[in-house]
Amino acid sequence: MKSSFSYCTAVLLLAMAQSVTAQNFIDILPGSHSTPITSVTYEVDGNTVYQNSSASGVSVNRDNPVYLQSVTIQDGSGTRSLDSFNSLGAVVVNVGFSSLTQGVGVFDNGLITTTSNLAGYSEALAGITQDTDLLNYAYYDGVSNMPSSGVSDYDLLFQHGFEPTDFLLVSERWGNTFFTLTPLNIDGDAIAGANMLRFGYPTGSAYSKYDWNSGYAAASYQSSQAMAFSVASISKFFEGTSTTPQNVFGFRIDNNGEADVKFFGLSDSSFANNPLNSHAAIPEPSAALLGALAAFGLVLRRKR
Repeated sequence: MKSSFSYCTAVLLLAMAQSVTAQNFIDILPGSHSTPITSVTYEVDGNTVYQNSSASGVSVNRDNPVYLQSVTIQDGSGTRSLDSFNSLGAVVVNVGFSSLTQGVGVFDNGLITTTSNLAGYSEALAGITQDTDLLNYAYYDGVSNMPSSGVSDYDLLFQHGFEPTDFLLVSERWGNTFFTLTPLNIDGDAIAGANMLRFGYPTGSAYSKYDWNSGYAAASYQSSQAMAFSVASISKFFEGTSTTPQNVFGFRIDNNGEADVKFFGLSDSSFANNPLNSHAAIPEPSAALLGALAAFGLVLRRKR
């Protein structure tokens, strides 16, 4: 049995650590730290579809692709059309799931890949960043045997880094819950002193935690929940910190809110001009490899 002094000391240190961590959060919510969206353009069945206001619910059910073409935002420099995407290669590593994890997978236009095949899941997960299709995303539904406390879900590394002037669009099915991103450097390490961006916190009602409702929902899976999204500047990772703004090469994802997510790198200039991650660990998306697995200490995570 531990002494009361050791126990109290441990509790105090944990509280201090949580306090410091909390100070590094920036919550991205409608009207708070998100970049306002004024219009969105999609490609649907070869046709251009313009959306000048957020939908109120589900407008269209389909399993075929709905491609984002451009997102018009309003930031400090005025109105900008972001039509370049960071889809030139990515890899998922440090996966915290095991083959026993339930309720986690990738939905891709009706095709589902689960964590029962971790290598296939890892490749499909990297693949959600390699197109602009809203209906190719990662889902969390009725989960069990999730990573233990302090273990992230996975790391996502991009072949071309994000510059501080670039943007990140995150899509979340139903727009009602949260997840956290920690920025990573070219070596895949967390950037010291940078903020963690928490999208959609805390859990709320449908479409209340994200700026824009696309109105598009899958036909064969969760058909009553359309894909919603928000845009944030990469510079938010460094806002209010003493850390010099720098290139971000990936994100560590901690999805305690069990959000159903997809990530889009956005800019008004090509990401092909951005810094290249020269590490051999970044292959083409079709050859994405499974990284280190957290195979032990998995526990049941509360469902949302």
